[in-house]
Amino acid sequence: MTGKKVWAIGVATFLLGAGAAFAVMAAVDDDLKVTVQPESAATSDIPQTREGLVTAWTAELKRVGKTKPDGWEMLTTEEIRGRYMSQVYANAPDAKDIDPGMARRD
Repeated sequence: MTGKKVWAIGVATFLLGAGAAFAVMAAVDDDLKVTVQPESAATSDIPQTREGLVTAWTAELKRVGKTKPDGWEMLTTEEIRGRYMSQVYANAPDAKDIDPGMARRD
């Protein structure tokens, strides 16, 4: 092979590679997609207002036959939220209640 043929093959190979790269880059979708994480169910179930928290807390206490403590009106909204969440946790079913036939693996 002569030097001119080698250069011609090299240039042709380069142009084919550049054309293929351009075609691939043109086919790629450059638009960025915005994804939104679904809202957590736990945060949406917790009331955000004082009235909502008092209502939910009262319902949780009623489920176990309790009433609000004396002087509960003096509690802050955050204290009511804390007591409500504690009561929800205390009222949560145990694993044996959810699936009584489930054998524990050791």
